[in-house]
Amino acid sequence: MHRPVVILVLIALLAGGATSASASPSTPPPRYVATSDGYVSAAAKGRNFGRAGVLRIGRRPVTRAYLRFDLTSLAGATITDAKLRLASLSPRGRFSIQLASNTWNESKISFRNAPRPARRIAWPLRARRGLLSVDVTHAVKAGKRVTFVLDAPKGSIRFRSRESGRGPRLDLVLKSSETLIAAGDIGYCGQPYDEATAAVVNKIPGTVAVLGDLAYEHGSAAEFASCYQPSWGAFKARTRPAPGNHEYEADSSASGYFGYWGAQAGNPGQGWYSYNLGAWHVISLNSNCDLIGGCLPGSPQESWLQADLAAHPATCTVAYWHHPRWSGGQVTSDPMTQYLWQDLYDANADLVLNGHAHNYQRFAPQNPAGALDPARGIREFVVGTGGNPTLHPVAPAANAEVINNDTWGVLKLTLRSSAYDWQFVRAAGGTFTDSGSQSCH
Repeated sequence: MHRPVVILVLIALLAGGATSASASPSTPPPRYVATSDGYVSAAAKGRNFGRAGVLRIGRRPVTRAYLRFDLTSLAGATITDAKLRLASLSPRGRFSIQLASNTWNESKISFRNAPRPARRIAWPLRARRGLLSVDVTHAVKAGKRVTFVLDAPKGSIRFRSRESGRGPRLDLVLKSSETLIAAGDIGYCGQPYDEATAAVVNKIPGTVAVLGDLAYEHGSAAEFASCYQPSWGAFKARTRPAPGNHEYEADSSASGYFGYWGAQAGNPGQGWYSYNLGAWHVISLNSNCDLIGGCLPGSPQESWLQADLAAHPATCTVAYWHHPRWSGGQVTSDPMTQYLWQDLYDANADLVLNGHAHNYQRFAPQNPAGALDPARGIREFVVGTGGNPTLHPVAPAANAEVINNDTWGVLKLTLRSSAYDWQFVRAAGGTFTDSGSQSCH
């Protein structure tokens, strides 16, 4: 084991590096109007009322209103409050709200083919003329569609439909930030360091990004079971992994890795995928380029990355993989991921997280050529401090702001709507830490 060394390279002032970004509460997203609505009546079982200017509900004859909202654009966010707003045209009455499947078409729905109401979520509700508000937080989920069914036990009530211009809507409040905890080079049987870093993660709620080399030495199924599972396996359900080179030591298909993670690791044989976390788009990539068809332009992963970035033009984007594009010391910069960096830069991505080097490095924002670029550059963090007992020597590298190799720990990222905060959270016994804030591009 190499003798621990601490080197702090503080060039933020010269590089225009970390800029202060004061925390600000996220604003609620725009009001979500119903994408479809209509009513059905037992008095005209085959007739469609999807284009009517009003929504009618009543008992005799049975008349129900159907409202559908599409929240798929919010995938990965957390809804903390949801209010269903209805514009009532009736001075009095009582009604209930139930859920139903989304298998209906506004222009075709009728009493005969309408999905049956299922779970009742609100009852009894009092109608009055004007705008009504119903708490439906427990019934909606970001990233999903939801259908509400309005029903009345007696009498009749009328509401404005979306065709009137003042139809049903959902007013939402989203969680102001999400947390991403990242580290690589983790599970090493017989050593205490992965258990020490697991103790840190255990105290931090949020999504866990593991940056490869998770089960030493060969990434076999047995090593995942005996070296990774006893410590970081406690967070498996909230972990989104990326593969390292040791995942391919047992066999060239990384069967231990893909077998352990299943669908969480993306398609077997590929290992790349993306997801949303609050307002952020998050991308996990596979930097074992020679084993997956390359990382050059036109390769399967690079083509997928371009398409994924085009489909998710988020304000803030973070990507992670194992081998660092930029690194100083025993592990040097790896040019294999150059074109992935280029694609991310072209799409105005903000952050890249890597492992492989068993140390911590923070770089100023850089362009694909490795030059300082405070306006559009991507900031890279190397966080190979998850548990491997050997911490690699470090050396100053171009645009490195902070480097350290005497402390195991994890990187905690607080992802806000248009900015992020970082903090290196050290394991027990460590002394080093690092923190800062930055606005997204």
